[in-house]
Parts: sequence; C-alpha cells; structure tokens
Amino acid sequence: MSDHGFAHNPVTLLHIAAYLRERSISPLEIFGRASISPSVLLADGWVSRDLCFVLGEQLAAVSGERFPGSRIGHKYKLSDLGAWGRAVVAAPSLGQACAVAVNGIGLLHQGTDLRLLTFRRHAQLRFSFRGKSGASPLQHLLGALVILRKVALLAGSPDAVSMRLSMPYARGVDALEETLGSALEFGCEHDAIVIDREIIDQPVIATNASTCSNNPAGSVAVGVMLKQLLPYGRVTIDNFAAQQRVSVRTLQRRLRDWGFSFEEIVDDIRRTEALREVLAGQHSIMEIAFLLGYSDHAHFTRAFKRWTGLPPQQYANACRR
Repeated sequence: MSDHGFAHNPVTLLHIAAYLRERSISPLEIFGRASISPSVLLADGWVSRDLCFVLGEQLAAVSGERFPGSRIGHKYKLSDLGAWGRAVVAAPSLGQACAVAVNGIGLLHQGTDLRLLTFRRHAQLRFSFRGKSGASPLQHLLGALVILRKVALLAGSPDAVSMRLSMPYARGVDALEETLGSALEFGCEHDAIVIDREIIDQPVIATNASTCSNNPAGSVAVGVMLKQLLPYGRVTIDNFAAQQRVSVRTLQRRLRDWGFSFEEIVDDIRRTEALREVLAGQHSIMEIAFLLGYSDHAHFTRAFKRWTGLPPQQYANACRR
C-alpha cells in the first residue's frame, strides 16, 4: 500500500460543486458539515478517505437524494481523471483499457482493490475498498462504479455490460438505472462491472476514446501556489492570475468549477495555516501574521478571532488544556 494509506486524489471530487450548484446548495455548507477544508481540494496532495466518505454522507443528507454519488460520477468523462483516464482511453482494445484501469487505480484511490477477472463467458471489473471506515462508503462506491462502467462502454456495446451490486434490493434503488444502466443485480457477493467475453477484445471506439472536457483539475495545485505567495502580501486575483500567466476570467472559471471564489480560498488557506502555526508554537504572532501576508499582527488577530472566536494565544492554550 502507498504511503498515502486510505486516501483519494482530489480530482475524484471535482464534480461535487457542479452537482451542488444545480441544486442551489452552497459547497461551503457541505464541506463545513463534513469538517473538510475547501483548500484541501486545491492542494497538491491527497484527501483522507474517511473525510471523503463523510462528505458523501452529507451530500445525501442535504440534497435529499439517496444516491448522489452515482449522479456525480455520471458527470465525469474519463478524460477528467488525469493520467489514469488518458491512458485508459488510449488503449487499443477494451481488454487492454480494463487492464490499464486496474494497474493505474493507485493514481486515483489509495487503499482500493480493483481487479480484472476473466471467466469462460464474461469478465469482471471487481471493485472494493480495503479496510473499514466509520462512515458509509456507499456514495463513493457508486461513483466509482459509474466511472468503471464508462470504461466497459468504450467498446460501444452497452447491451454486453451489466452491473452486480452488493447492496440489497430495496425500494428506490431503481433510480440507479439512470446512471448504472438497467442490467442491475442486487445482493451480490461483490460489486463488479460484468462484461461479455465476446467484446473484451473489441477495439476502443474512437468517438468514445476521444472525449474531452474542460477539466477543472488544472486548479488542483492552486492552493499550494497561493500558500507560497502569502508572505509577500501579493495575493490578489490580478497578481495571482498574472503569475500563472492566465486571464483573471480563466482563473475565476477554474475556481468556480470547485464552487468557491478566489477570496474564499485565500481566507480558507490562511485559516488552515494559521491554526497549524499557532498550535505548533514555533513562530511568534507577528511572524505568523507575516507568513500569512497580513500587514500587522492586529489584522491577523482580528481574522483569527473571526475563525475561532478566540485570540491566537488563548486558542492555543485552550487546545493544549
């Protein structure tokens, strides 16, 4: 297992904001309920799988939908998923595309089992999460299965693709047919995409393989870059766009894909870094204010009280107690 342990590449969460906007739900509300910092999605790193599962539970609770994970997964094109997706759609045959998907799953999920099993009449892409979590994996499981079904559909034969689900049949599960197809079998031992053997060697159809999209993943490292600029006090959207050699409009669009404004992200990065620095106790309040781009410690202290309700030193003392 990778050093990341049980974690997800943040690119696997990039369509959550679009799903929420369609339902007039604030992404900040959902991430707040799940205790996830928005800047986590814009960092050059991984998101704890437990946090992802909690996020899935909150999506279901707030949206009122039973299976929001499947709808979010349905929004993805394979090309949205970085090097993994590009390699999958570049494979010459369906069988090779499935093999690439299995071999590269570590680019998207750490702590996940994805296997390609072949039988006399069919093959299976069998998916599962390793270990246990205190939160339900259902939404992320369904989202992953929707995406894997898109891999199986690369040969252009939807009638030769079906789905086995470990979840039992219950009232309302028919809604999954919209995203997982009508060939669903419930109460199975494993969660798997089932592919008829007769199509496993068929070539990937060019119209399926060449799908492209406006990929918001280009904003994944924005959080890291903003953090590096904080000490210089130049974190305005105009300066940052110029530093990235993109227009302000392009930068705003990238951040809008995640559901946040530039100001919200800067504030969240400052909050996250402030809490870490204050608890670490390695720098004075004046030094922390400088590192976060504040003109003086008074402005920083006011911001810190807005975030936590306490001045920095009182917050640190309370946490240590």
